[in-house]
Amino acid sequence: MNTSIRETLLGLLGGGATRSLNELAAQAGLPAGELRAPLDALCAEGALVLTRKKRYALPQMVGLIPARAAAQRNGALTACPLDGSPAMRMRERGGERALPGDQIFVRLYRDGECELAQIVARARTQLAAFLRIETRRKGRRGAAQTCVTGVPCDRRIRHVIEVEGAEDAHNDDIALLAIDRYPERSEPMRAHVVRLLGAGSDMRARLAAIAEEHGFPTAFPDEALRQAGRMSEPDEAGFAGREDLRGLMLFTIDGPFSKDFDDAVSLERAEDGSWRLGVHIADVSHYVRPGSPIDREAQKRGTSLYLPGLTVPMLPEALSNDLCSLMPDADRLAMSLIMTVRDGRIVDHHLARSVIHSRARLTYDGVNRLFDGEEEAVPAEVRPALADMRALAIELRRRREAAGAIDLDLPESEFTLDESNVPTDVFPAPRGEAERLIEEFMLAANQTVAALARDTGTPLVYRVHEAPDPDRIRALSAFLAGLGLNFRLGAAAHPGLLQNVLERTRDLPAAGAVARMVLRSMQRARYADQPLGHYALAMRDYCHFTSPIRRYPDLTVHRMLGRLIDGESSAAQAAKMAVLADQCSAREQEAALAEREADDLMKARYMAGRIGCAFEGAVSNVVDWGFYVMLDNGVEGLVHVASLDGHFEFDAARCQLIRRTPKKIFRLGDRVRVRVERADVDRMEIDFLLEEDAP
Repeated sequence: MNTSIRETLLGLLGGGATRSLNELAAQAGLPAGELRAPLDALCAEGALVLTRKKRYALPQMVGLIPARAAAQRNGALTACPLDGSPAMRMRERGGERALPGDQIFVRLYRDGECELAQIVARARTQLAAFLRIETRRKGRRGAAQTCVTGVPCDRRIRHVIEVEGAEDAHNDDIALLAIDRYPERSEPMRAHVVRLLGAGSDMRARLAAIAEEHGFPTAFPDEALRQAGRMSEPDEAGFAGREDLRGLMLFTIDGPFSKDFDDAVSLERAEDGSWRLGVHIADVSHYVRPGSPIDREAQKRGTSLYLPGLTVPMLPEALSNDLCSLMPDADRLAMSLIMTVRDGRIVDHHLARSVIHSRARLTYDGVNRLFDGEEEAVPAEVRPALADMRALAIELRRRREAAGAIDLDLPESEFTLDESNVPTDVFPAPRGEAERLIEEFMLAANQTVAALARDTGTPLVYRVHEAPDPDRIRALSAFLAGLGLNFRLGAAAHPGLLQNVLERTRDLPAAGAVARMVLRSMQRARYADQPLGHYALAMRDYCHFTSPIRRYPDLTVHRMLGRLIDGESSAAQAAKMAVLADQCSAREQEAALAEREADDLMKARYMAGRIGCAFEGAVSNVVDWGFYVMLDNGVEGLVHVASLDGHFEFDAARCQLIRRTPKKIFRLGDRVRVRVERADVDRMEIDFLLEEDAP
């Protein structure tokens, strides 16, 4: 849309009046036909609304609030205002029905609830569903008819779907459906089968359904695959103009099952005693050109998705697992950042396109075993470098900690899977010294290139984390006081104060709950086109540079830095950064939701095979309907208040359940022993029964 036309239309409606198309055309001095498309575009993005009387207005001038539809697990709809205001319970009247994620307008009621006024844009054109196949007969002697309906895998959607094109399906299969008609008050949803994902009992099919539901296709478009297939290994001619760093002792350190190695590290001593730390990142931007089929698909995905037993990459595997993967004993194109580090401070740096040659593919487990004294865990040639890296990582970490960086250290879950992708074990993901070493080096690289972009005025997609809202800090203080912990945080708490809370409560029974409350008190990290700083890391400048294979923001950063290296102007790119940042933030959030849902699914499936088994854990949250218990393996379930002996009251201030007679209190961090009563795989819910207080 022409920017001047957009500004003109918004300016004409800025006074609060409504205008018809002809009135706007007369005031703008333009033919009405030229305004239809811009007005439609402004309505589509929610900047304007077209009333029933065919008049255009700003939404707020006619009492409408732009929002996004959300839904609880029971299907109850809420509206989340786009300005960040608290969510409101939503009533649906009229014909259209909203689905989770839809962009909507709502009208506020005095009781704090709202009504759906208009659906601006649908969030999804496809969804995954369980197929229900029934044979029905019209009358006693009528012909039998096969009817297929779909039950959405997303349990927040309570609409039954009439399905066509399911001739090859079996009952309870999971299918990816294309929506032909959205739900209305008097009409059901209709859809047709795009692709069968597998049987409903197949865990791989369920994981694929989660990926597809959240906008991560499990198959690439043919044109993207064809383009990737035409790309070839780099050769000496392709190395022209690059710094040759193949002589460096550099290597990768990743998880045991990783296939996409996008970062390698090196370390040397300079003559003055300082360190020369090299972080070498796969040069994905050399292969993925803006606007190409691969690039369009990568931007749409925004990130790779990692589910238990299923990886949905951002790039075709010919790139992510081969050409762009820094495999050992192979020449690879890279973007290399060499940082001069003295006393834990980065005092200089050099950024260049390079060609590198990894000497080894190391695993976190192997390096951790080396640090524990098992020398044979890694090849001899890399041991001296790893010893130096260990010392440097400690220096970098100490300086970050002194600046007030927050380390939540909340454990994530990992799974052992059988050949059918069914979990046979669940356990907290290890986070040893090797993991922390790589983390420190990547943080240093990300901070350095972000500062470089700021200093040179290079447009960038920054990674930002703004300071917490004062109300949330006050709520955190009240929560801590309820636990008998008094901390003076103030309305504008420095990150070091929150880290102090974590350190002083680390050995308490409620440490996990405190860490989760500290996390909730902070804003969500996001991408932005301005360097707004990173609160939790206590850094003024920060971006994502180190994973262009699996994150689109990193690929964008590489492109901008490439322009800087080549001396090209990036001014024309600046306007694109804000839009890209918003898109990447949305895709990251969707990936986080999918990964959390997949974890919940696998935990429910694991516990479904352990009904009646007893486990020990700690109370992780207390609510008026019971308390949640986090088992030592990371699985969380609910002990419902109705299952407890006697009458319990919820003390919200102290976050505890109290029974007066005989007196009994359940608090955060209390150790308990529970028995698995129910594990609903479809709803991804786990219920426990209290056995006894654990010692």
